[in-house]
Amino acid sequence: METPVLIVGAGPVGLALALELGWRGVQCLVIDQSDGSIPTPKMNEVNIRTMEFCRRWGIADDVLGCPFPADYPMDVAVATRLGAHELGRIERPARNAQRPGPHSPMNLQVCSQHWFDPILRRRAQSFDGVRILQRHRLESFTETETGIEASVTNLIDDSQQTIRATWLVGADGASSRIRRSLGIGLVGSETLSHSMHLFFRTPDLLGELGVRPGTFFSMIDRDGLWGNVRAIDPASGLWRLLFDVPADAEVADIDRDACLARALARPVAVQWLNASKWTRRGVVAERYGAGRVFLIGDAVHQVSPTGALGMNTGIADAVDLGWKLAGTIAGWGGRQLLSSYDADRRPAGERNVRMATQFYEGQAQFRQSLEAIEADTAAGSALRDDIGNAVVAHVRRMFRTLGLQIGFRYEDSPIGISDGTPPPPDDPADYTPTARAGARAPHVPLADGRSTLDLFGRGYTLMQLGDAAGDLAPDARSLALAEAAHRRGVPLEVVALDDPAVRQCYERRHVLVRPDGHVAWRADEVSTDAFALIDRARGA
Repeated sequence: METPVLIVGAGPVGLALALELGWRGVQCLVIDQSDGSIPTPKMNEVNIRTMEFCRRWGIADDVLGCPFPADYPMDVAVATRLGAHELGRIERPARNAQRPGPHSPMNLQVCSQHWFDPILRRRAQSFDGVRILQRHRLESFTETETGIEASVTNLIDDSQQTIRATWLVGADGASSRIRRSLGIGLVGSETLSHSMHLFFRTPDLLGELGVRPGTFFSMIDRDGLWGNVRAIDPASGLWRLLFDVPADAEVADIDRDACLARALARPVAVQWLNASKWTRRGVVAERYGAGRVFLIGDAVHQVSPTGALGMNTGIADAVDLGWKLAGTIAGWGGRQLLSSYDADRRPAGERNVRMATQFYEGQAQFRQSLEAIEADTAAGSALRDDIGNAVVAHVRRMFRTLGLQIGFRYEDSPIGISDGTPPPPDDPADYTPTARAGARAPHVPLADGRSTLDLFGRGYTLMQLGDAAGDLAPDARSLALAEAAHRRGVPLEVVALDDPAVRQCYERRHVLVRPDGHVAWRADEVSTDAFALIDRARGA
């Protein structure tokens, strides 16, 4: 069996890479040792940047139409127990009440993994060149002069086979066999905590307890901030309880009813589903690949779920690697194009791991003894007011992450050309639009109802921007840039806009946008050699 790209792992990140490659017309094969079923999800939120990718792939409406109720508020609250004292609430509108913000045509959505993965899978398999094989396990691989030879076991009949690929991608999770085979280490906090997920079902949890609807509830009692209860699918009554446990705790040793009783003001009958113990980490791989082998997702960064950055960081890995593989396979990508994957994405992974770890470690300030917090006394009320404001402010940081979601920049990208301007602040909460090289090309609404993001397709986009009609006559040097791209075989579309809002936001007359929607270069005049500019942008 032969394929240009072999992807190991069919979680959301592996599926996203297969989708990105299929969307770009590149054949790939995905193998995964599981049967593909997802009894309970590991991730629940699809952030704004991932939703923008879904918009480009044509699946945003599928995500918006997932079974999570469209009229259910996404509120986040802090409480002593559900049905007891609520200390504060962060209001977030339900999907059917959302309106696009000023910085993106999309909003963050709740779409848990057992819905999101099938959406990715269906779209990936809609492309003729994408094939997915479940119950196939990678045993070993060797790199040859021309590619990769992988030894694979078909777990259905125990047969062995060899798969030959030009490129191998490990999307095989935190314990990645491929990463370990390459001898790539992890840097950071190997153990932040040991945590437990308990999933349960009950028809109307919040209704029985008299609690105003919400999606996420942080729990704080006399022993401090200890866990959270999250709505996975309120329509079917599916919930998850999360809390930290000792290192030697086993799932079988956990008294599930006692843990739930700690979170609820009074007993509620539930159907217990599955449970899992896992290690919370904050680590990044030393390298994102070696030779013809690349790593994406949890294989290279393990992110505390505080901030909902893990899967979304992996999706951005898949998009970045996907277009670079496609360009290399098509022949227009230079020898340095694929090596820029590590240079672009590893700092982004380090940034997200660092911030998510800070969010988690910040909870330690609320783990002291709070004996009076549940008391119906004046002292208890005063303590709840005091600690509640502080906890809500901390929790708000984990959910107010616009800068983290769409503000990541490839500052020192080897395929970018800086204009020398200073970067705006990198604030996890607030996003400052910029069209500097390395930044996500900003969203600006267009008169026809589209976004500037909709202008960026499978190739490069050269934007010619004017302040008014008649200001768009292409000069000889911009035409030379388009000609240089054509001569190099680089797909490039020239888009002329006389929209003053776009010109003001992008700040330059000419802006070259990469196939992933990040800026490669901008200038008022094409003053450099056109071939040199195109060669730099294509990794040559």
